[in-house]
Formats: sequence, structure tokens, C-alpha cells
Amino acid sequence: MSRSGPFGFQSAQDELDETTCVWDSHVIRPSKNDRVPSGRPKVMYMFPELYTTEDCVSPVEGADAQLCRSNCTFRPAVPCDTDIYNICNLLMMESQLNLPADSYQALDLYLDLRNTIRSSL
Repeated sequence: MSRSGPFGFQSAQDELDETTCVWDSHVIRPSKNDRVPSGRPKVMYMFPELYTTEDCVSPVEGADAQLCRSNCTFRPAVPCDTDIYNICNLLMMESQLNLPADSYQALDLYLDLRNTIRSSL
């Protein structure tokens, strides 16, 4: 279900996608306040007229979206210096190290790779 980026870390988009799936699998319960809609969040968003609410989506011009993109700094696919990244991948393959599943394993992997590289210098 979740995909991992370099070194096993989940990208922000992957986290958002996973949160959306979890959120959309729930049902918002009816409230005592009859003005509060209930139902599945995705259906409520896509078809507001079914819930006698208004569509609050604001259309954006393509030029405005492009201006925002040109002013953004996107993370590169490689999270560090390319040479270090390649060395770490080689060391992981040689040592049969696995991608970390949590932050503690990531820290252990980092320390192991760091020590291996430093001792090679």
C-alpha cells in the first residue's frame, strides 16, 4: 500500500495518499446538528449537491498554477550528494543491508553506513 522512497522513507505525497485512503474508508456519523452533513468524505466532496451544501472549490487558472510551480523548490529524487548516495547503495548491497522500516532502523543504517565510509577514508 505505501511506497518508500530512497533509503525507505515515505514521500510526502505517499503519506497524503495513504491518509486519504484511510480517511475515505470512514463514514462521518450524523450529528445532532441537522446542518452538519454526514457520509463518506470523498462522496461528500465530489457531490455536494447530494448533501444540500455548496461546492466551495475555487477554479485556478493554468497560468497561476504554473507560476506557483516555478516558485516552488521540489525535493530531488536523490536526498543527498549523488556520489554518497551511490556509495551507500553499493555498501548496502555488499553488506546485504535492508531498507529501514522505521526511524530506529533508519538511524542504525545511517550510523552503520557512516562508520563504514569514515573507516574507508
